[in-house]
Parts: sequence; C-alpha cells; structure tokens
Amino acid sequence: MKLQPAFEIVPGDVVALVGAGGKTSTLVALGHELADAGLRVLATTTTRIGVDQLDLMPYATTLDRGTRHLSLALGENRFVFLYDEIRKNKVHGSSPELLTRLLDSIDSDVMLIEADGSRGLPLKAPKVHEPVIPPEATLVIPIASLSVLGKPLDEDHVYNAAAIDDRYGFGIGNRVKSPWVAQVLRDEELGLRGIPERARVIALLNQTPATGYLRARARMIAGFILRSHRVKGVALG
Repeated sequence: MKLQPAFEIVPGDVVALVGAGGKTSTLVALGHELADAGLRVLATTTTRIGVDQLDLMPYATTLDRGTRHLSLALGENRFVFLYDEIRKNKVHGSSPELLTRLLDSIDSDVMLIEADGSRGLPLKAPKVHEPVIPPEATLVIPIASLSVLGKPLDEDHVYNAAAIDDRYGFGIGNRVKSPWVAQVLRDEELGLRGIPERARVIALLNQTPATGYLRARARMIAGFILRSHRVKGVALG
C-alpha cells in the first residue's frame, strides 16, 4: 500500500509529522507520491532540518519573492518546500502564524509539516516546547523507528530519554522493549502531546520489514498503540 491511502490523505489536509525515526524521509516520500498523483504539495518545517536535506526536495524557496512566486512554483513543480532562512547549517522553517496565513493565500492541495526535531534518533519524548503543531492540522503522524528496539534508553539512542524514564521508570541504560515504544507513542504527554483536538491521528512504525520476527513485533506494538482512543490507525512502513 502507498502512503496516501495508508494515511487517508485527501485534498485540503494539513499533515504534521512528529516523533522520531523518519519524519523527513516520510515527508519527502509522501510529497513525491502526492505530486505524482497530480496534487500540489506545499511542505515546510516549524522547527529546523539539516541544510543537506534541502537536496531531497524538488524545489525549495523562501517567501522573499512573494506568494505569487510560491503559487507559480507549486504549479510548475507540484512539490515545493518552503523555509524561512539558513543559519549555521540549519534550515529554519515557518512559524505557525505564517502557515495560518498561507492556508488562506496559497493554492496548494495538501500541506506537509515536519513539526518536531529528534537529532536523527529513532524514538523521542518531547521537551516542554515541543512539538510545534499548527492548530489547523487535520492529520498528525507520530513516528518511531523499530531500530530503537534493543538499544539502551539513554540520550545517545533516544531523544529526551530522561523524560521517558521519569514517567515510566524503565531505567536509564536498560534496553528498549517493544511495549515501551507503544507506551511512548500513545501517551498524551509524550507521543500525542500538542495534537489539536479535531485532528485525526495515524501513527507510523518505521523501518518495519515485510516479513519475519520484527514484523510480528511491529504488529504487537501497533495493537498496544491502538488501545488509545485518540489513535485512528497505525501504519507499518
């Protein structure tokens, strides 16, 4: 199954990706897929991404040349990444307030937003200022990578590991277990923090193999996540 039907994305959706372990790669893959389907996709981040990741985008621009240029770029490229500035090798994205204005002025069909940072780690607990999800989000995709299983629960392998330990007492340095991933993703103060009340939620367990033991673990984790009434579905990617 492709990403669009897995996440039930339709024209008019504002999609925010949060968590860790594949936000940018999912945004890029989803953007290309939607563009290939004929939709105009405006992508951005409310946090920061590495400057090298701009190379993954078909077309990246700022608003320096105005909204008309952005609309023309969407018509020509179908998939456009918008950012504010580049500073210290980091691409700084748009503010939620700007995104609100763009929704009324730019004729994109779908907006994709990387709304969280994780230093490239496979699992995270948000810090107090995270994530930065615009209130207009209609779909939020919390992400975790199965590559975290068996890794130590510490800051080298899990973003803000101390917050997970504080909440559940798993023990810093202990190996991450399957149920832990589910508990983090479905927790209202961790994986589901800051999600607008009316947004639907479909989680993604990334780096899931097509067959074998790890696939079975992913299905078990998905079952645990779906015990939350807030989560509509879980995709294995």
